[in-house]
Amino acid sequence: MRNNTALKVLFVSNAIYIFAALLLGPLYAVYVQRIGGGVLLVSISTAVFYISSTLFLLFMARWGDRVREKELMLVISYIIRGLCFLCYIFIENALFLILVQVAFGLAESLGTPTFGVLFSKHIDKKEEVMEFSDWALVSNLVMALGTILGGFVVSSLGFNFLFVSIATLCFISAFWILFTPRGDL
Repeated sequence: MRNNTALKVLFVSNAIYIFAALLLGPLYAVYVQRIGGGVLLVSISTAVFYISSTLFLLFMARWGDRVREKELMLVISYIIRGLCFLCYIFIENALFLILVQVAFGLAESLGTPTFGVLFSKHIDKKEEVMEFSDWALVSNLVMALGTILGGFVVSSLGFNFLFVSIATLCFISAFWILFTPRGDL
């Protein structure tokens, strides 16, 4: 990966997103309680995310390969995720939370397979295990860091600051991909 610009761009953009998402990670249940929900709403809203992601993935499986610039699907997924995190600031009821989780499911269905396709497309032959291991190492470390830092941010600055920060990082991930020359990705 030393000279693989495409993988570096993918690593950085997705590491920024994963870090951002894990800033909320385990605090999601606390957030849902703050908007008046309980354990059941945490479970239902999480299930809605997975179900909607699954349903959108069925559509992506048929449609996604027709898109020429798959990088744009990844960009769109980061933008939708950023907007969804901003929506958390305004959520006051369970219905709005559920609708945001559906949008997160859409973003997940756009982003996750696209990242996998782009990663696989640019992986160096005879270094596949090393490069997948490098990605696992990077993602695990940024998830751990995001989880810890998220608690500090919420404790000292609150959820709204956290959501704006996460959204900003999602948009940075999107623009990192968008403004990378296509020859490099």
